[in-house]
Amino acid sequence: MAAFDDSFDPDLGAACNRLAAWVETLPEGASIDPASGLTENDLALILRHLYATRHMAQEAPPADHPPTPAARASVPVTAKS
Repeated sequence: MAAFDDSFDPDLGAACNRLAAWVETLPEGASIDPASGLTENDLALILRHLYATRHMAQEAPPADHPPTPAARASVPVTAKS
């Protein structure tokens, strides 16, 4: 698995490297947590995504453009009665 040594956050990079080393020893598709259904494949997918996006957080948006609001709430909004 890829190394996270060049992450913008050294602590996060080190933690990701430790998690990647642990995940590599698991049999492919192994269940990590039967209650939630979390598998080795899930952790590998998360790590691959983190690796692909590890430099995005350090890139600041241009100062002349305000941040774009999210298209929808990240947490489901429930109607109040």
